[in-house]
Amino acid sequence: MSKKNQVAYVRPPEPSFLTQFKKKVGFQEGPTVDTKREELPSTADDSDGSDKEDEQPQVVVLKKGDLTADEVAEIKQKIKEDTKSDPEPAPADGKIVFKKPAKRSSEEKYSGLTASSNKKKKQEEKRASRDIASSQSTPKQVRNSSLLSFDEEEED
Repeated sequence: MSKKNQVAYVRPPEPSFLTQFKKKVGFQEGPTVDTKREELPSTADDSDGSDKEDEQPQVVVLKKGDLTADEVAEIKQKIKEDTKSDPEPAPADGKIVFKKPAKRSSEEKYSGLTASSNKKKKQEEKRASRDIASSQSTPKQVRNSSLLSFDEEEED
């Protein structure tokens, strides 16, 4: 073997005055490289960490209809139960499965949409005014000699 693979760090002994001072202060040694390599014990029951007692939101009831702390706890419990009883469990092989969304009826598609532009409004108003004008002035056709007309004069 080469000497490069055998390189290691040897920590020198701590001076006596430092050890005495650390004892007086009550200093505890921090984590070393070896302790950081060890696996930490996992807490499976508190996966998201937001449900700790000291991290709970404060509930303030200002009006008669506001939620109380008990009602919030009941709602959270229902949500947890709903997520636990998942109707379609994930496949065992870990693949992502997509399902086709349910089709919506035409009423659901356009129920809240009422978008229109000024251009469309103007066109609709013109159409409506043409319809009204054409129904009223159908028997009379007014000829304006200042306007250009191509069809009638070419025949002469």
